[in-house]
Amino acid sequence: MRFDIAGLGVEVVGLDGLPPLMANLAPFAAKAGGAADVVCTVACGCRLADACGCPSLENTFDGKTLRLWLTPGGCAAALRFNGGGVYRLRASGGWRFVETDCRAATEAGCMALGDFIMISFIYSAASYGTVLVHASSVAVGASAALFIGPSGVGKSTHSRLWLRHVAGARLLNDDQPALRVMPDGGVNVYGTPWSGKTPCYLNGHARLRAVFRMVQADENMAVRLTGAQAFCALLDMTSLIKADVGSFSMISGTVAAIAERVGTYTLYNRPDLGAVAASHGVFRQCGGDA
Repeated sequence: MRFDIAGLGVEVVGLDGLPPLMANLAPFAAKAGGAADVVCTVACGCRLADACGCPSLENTFDGKTLRLWLTPGGCAAALRFNGGGVYRLRASGGWRFVETDCRAATEAGCMALGDFIMISFIYSAASYGTVLVHASSVAVGASAALFIGPSGVGKSTHSRLWLRHVAGARLLNDDQPALRVMPDGGVNVYGTPWSGKTPCYLNGHARLRAVFRMVQADENMAVRLTGAQAFCALLDMTSLIKADVGSFSMISGTVAAIAERVGTYTLYNRPDLGAVAASHGVFRQCGGDA
């Protein structure tokens, strides 16, 4: 099966059909004759040995622990569920070819394969000017705004306010949209199969006009960031492995290009209509709604 995400193809080999527990990928199933470049092939059901030595990275999230080992020729990973069960991955340099022992035959296997497909997309897409960011994105017509910040700061709340008060607003993604620097110099934001707790799996895109770093405050005000400030704000919300020098260089270069091309603002805000007026006013000044 092939999936087209942010205009890039991910081929999954060894998956007879899409399990119901992976229905978030269904809107991204490639149509026959799709023209998207295949940036990564993921082979399921492979025999893989345990990685040796201390991992380069270890991260615990959502009841799972991910360990990753960087090697001269690529990397290896192991995803352990707290309730038991370990799934393994091995990737070539550049993440063009990925093997995993996942078969998507159980609930845990489906979850692991979904995580591995996301990780494979992040690092294979890095060389195509594409990054995945922790954000919520709303589109109006052909334009979009991006709301970034740590969990709990109000990104989803502000998106819902836009959906309620801005005519024609639609949610592109509420957790992990993709940003891609386009050949014409603009930046597009894409819906992805990964939208956190909000079931929004929209296979669509819009031109990114403004980025808002959410900060809770007693008043509503948008203040533009400098280029360096915008770069740091975006990089903090970008999915990447800092220890992997190659992918870090590509991803940080893409983030720098986005910060240069798209206005980034700190949105000091209360969760009310006044905050929408502040952010939407800036959005329109940046070409949104046009």
